[in-house]
Amino acid sequence: MSSLDAIIRELRRAAARARGARYAVHGLVAAAGWVAVVLLIARLTPVEQRATVAAVGVPVALAIAAIAWLLRRPSAAILMRLADIRLGLKERLSTAWERRTESGALDDVQRRDALQHATRTRLAAAFPVRVNRGEASLVAVLAIFALALAVLPNPMDQVLAQQKADRTSQARAAKAVQDAQKKVAESAKPTPVDPQVQKILQDAQAKIRQADSPRKALESITPAEQQLQRLTDPGTPALSSSAQNLANALSGTAAGRSAAQAISTSPAKGAQSVRDLAAQLQNMSPKDRQDLAKALEKAAQQAQNSQMRDSLSKASSSLQNGDPNSAAQALNDVASQLDSLQQQQNTDQAVASAINGLEAARQELATQADRDAKGQGGQPNASASPGAGTSPGAGTGASPGASGSGNGSGNGTGTGNGNGSGTGTGTGTGTGSGSGNGGNGGTGSSGSGTGSGAGAKSTERVYVPGQPVPGQSQNDPTPLGPGQDVPLSPYSQVIQAYQQAALDATNQSLIPGSERDLVRQYFSQLGEQTGPGPK
Repeated sequence: MSSLDAIIRELRRAAARARGARYAVHGLVAAAGWVAVVLLIARLTPVEQRATVAAVGVPVALAIAAIAWLLRRPSAAILMRLADIRLGLKERLSTAWERRTESGALDDVQRRDALQHATRTRLAAAFPVRVNRGEASLVAVLAIFALALAVLPNPMDQVLAQQKADRTSQARAAKAVQDAQKKVAESAKPTPVDPQVQKILQDAQAKIRQADSPRKALESITPAEQQLQRLTDPGTPALSSSAQNLANALSGTAAGRSAAQAISTSPAKGAQSVRDLAAQLQNMSPKDRQDLAKALEKAAQQAQNSQMRDSLSKASSSLQNGDPNSAAQALNDVASQLDSLQQQQNTDQAVASAINGLEAARQELATQADRDAKGQGGQPNASASPGAGTSPGAGTGASPGASGSGNGSGNGTGTGNGNGSGTGTGTGTGTGSGSGNGGNGGTGSSGSGTGSGAGAKSTERVYVPGQPVPGQSQNDPTPLGPGQDVPLSPYSQVIQAYQQAALDATNQSLIPGSERDLVRQYFSQLGEQTGPGPK
C-alpha cells in the first residue's frame, strides 16, 4: 500500500511539472497578447498610462494560468491509467490501484507484479515536460509585435499631450477664478452682493473644470461676466461725478473745505463730514452761509444725479432764505446719498475683482485654445503679451471730390477728415478735429488739421489704403494707371497675416474680453473653408 502511494507521489510530481510548463506557455501567450492589444488600442484612441495598463495585465494572465494549473490536477486513478498507457504496463498500475483495498489471493500477486514492473520503469517518463512549438512561436511573434508598438512613435502621444495641457490650462483658469472668489470673501469692505458674486464665481469655476476643452470652458466666462455686471448700479458713475463736483465746489469755501477734502478721500468719510457741516449751520456767520449756498447751488447745477441735485438745490435755497434747519435736513440727505455711493463703489470693486479673475481665466483658456487650433496644444504655455490701451479721438467727413485730415497734439491723439468740394480735376480742402485720452489718467487735447486733395473722376479706379497692421512693415502700393485693376492676392496667402494681427489685438484692451471669443471663432470658421479665394 505504501509502495502504491510512493508511485502516486512520483507520478503527481511529474504530471505537475508537465502541466506547469504547458500552462506557463498559456500564460505567456495571454500576457503577450494583452500587451499587444493594449498598445494597438493606444494607437487608435488616446489611452493614458498605457504602459501601466499593459504591465498590470502580465501578472494577471500568469495568475490565471497558475489558478488553472492548480484546479485541473488529475486524480490518482487517471494518473495510474495514463502511466499504464504511456509506459506499456498493460493496466497493471491502474488495476492495482483499484483493488488496493482487496485482500484476495490474486490481489496480492497482482500488486507485487505491478510494483515489480514499476520499479524497473522510469515513471517520470509518463509525463514528459514538453512545450508546444506553435504556442512558443506565437509568444515570440506577439512579443516582437508588442515591442515594435512600444518603440515606434505613437500619433496618440500628441493627443494625450494636448489633453494634459488642456487640463492644466483649465486647472489654472479655475485657480484664477478661485483666487478671485477668495479675494472677495476676504475683502475688508463686504457688500450685500458678495454672496451672489461668490456664487457666480463658484459656478464658473465648476463649469471650467468640467468642460471638455478650453474652448468649451471659454463659453462660461462671458455669461458669468454679464451676471456680475448686472449686480452693479448703472447710476454709480453719475453719483460719483456729482460727489466730486460737490467736493470741488465746497473746496472754495471756508466752511466746506474740510468736507471737500473728506469727500475726495472717500464717500463714507465725506458723508460724516457733510453731517458735521449740517450741524454747524446754526453757528455759521451770514457770509459763510452765503458762500456755502453759492457753492451748493453750483454743485447742484453740475450734478448728474437727480436726487443729489434736488438735495443740493434745496440746501442752497434754504440757506439763501435763512432756514438753516431745512438746509441741514437737505445736507443730511446728501450724506445719505454719499453713504449709498460708498456702498455702490464697494460693490463695483467686488465685481471688478471678480471680473479680473474671470479675465485672467479667459486669457489662460484662450491661449490654450489658440494653441490647440494650431495643433500645438501640448507645448508649454507661453507668456501672454502685455495689453496696451489707446484712446484715439476721430472725426469723419466725406465729399465726392476731396478729403482732408488733421492730427491733434497733446497727451492723446486725434484724427479727423474734412469736407470739401471738387470736380473731376478740381481740388478740395477740409478740416478735422479729434481728441483722445492717453496713458493712465492722461488726457488728450483737441486737435485740428487741414488737408487738400485732387478729386478723381467718377469712372476712375483709385487705391484706398487700409489701416496698417501693428508690428508689420508698411509698403507703398504699386501706382495704378487709368483703367488698371487693383491686383488681387489669393485668400490663402493673406488670411494668416490677418488672423495673426487679429489674435494679437485680442491681447490688448482695445477689444473687450467678452468679444475676444467672437474674433477667434470668426477666423476659426474661415480656416475651415476650402478653396482659396482672392482677398
